[in-house]
Amino acid sequence: MTITQRDISTDPYRLAIVAAERLRNALTAHGIAIPSLRGSHPVRETPFVELGGCTAEVAEALATVLEKIQPEDA
Repeated sequence: MTITQRDISTDPYRLAIVAAERLRNALTAHGIAIPSLRGSHPVRETPFVELGGCTAEVAEALATVLEKIQPEDA
């Protein structure tokens, strides 16, 4: 069986990798790096991203960025 473009675009593992890269890029734009951030194997066929650990300084920087954003349903 060959892998088609459709197979790749719906593969939970590939979707997790893409989501992790998108998050990494967004964090980088704010000067935040979480080295252990990565796409992982699916959990019950759902794409899964592991955020992993980070320093307290990185956690504070991430919290500061998130606190500036208004939740959409507020």
